[in-house]
Amino acid sequence: MGGSVPTERKIALVAELKALIEESEIAIGMAYQGMPVTEQTQLRQQLQDAGVTMRVVKNSLLLLAADDTGREAFRALADGPTALVTHPDDPVAAARAVENWRRDNADTPFEVRNAVVGDQVVDAAYVADLATVPPREELLGRLAGGLTGKITELAMLLQASTRDLAGLIDARAQQLEEAEA
Repeated sequence: MGGSVPTERKIALVAELKALIEESEIAIGMAYQGMPVTEQTQLRQQLQDAGVTMRVVKNSLLLLAADDTGREAFRALADGPTALVTHPDDPVAAARAVENWRRDNADTPFEVRNAVVGDQVVDAAYVADLATVPPREELLGRLAGGLTGKITELAMLLQASTRDLAGLIDARAQQLEEAEA
């Protein structure tokens, strides 16, 4: 931590960042300098309402935490004054919350620089694209609807095959009866 003896506070901050890195499925690196404190507070609240966390981090501590966790991709987020927007398991929710803020506050000095999704570094355009993916619940609903339709088709096919087989058996039985007579 800068060649000096690490303070207890810095050690605690690195531990917190390590936990954040380990539990995050997505971390969006944002530039926020020049953004008034009132807007930062509004942004944090809007993100929190979406289940997303925003945290301003010191790059040197972020680098240490990334190294300690073995998630080297997080090093790419340490570029200039950095705020991390994270979510433990829903990258789409985080991307959507950030993009909604950007859309509604276009005049704010706020910029997505890059992100880490899983262990892959992606650019700001990827984050914008990710925000357009339908919510998880909608995707699951579509999947369930598609599966239900296929299962119904299969059931109808099996039912038709059973009817056809029964018809063939009846026809063969009639043939055998006629042959005996």
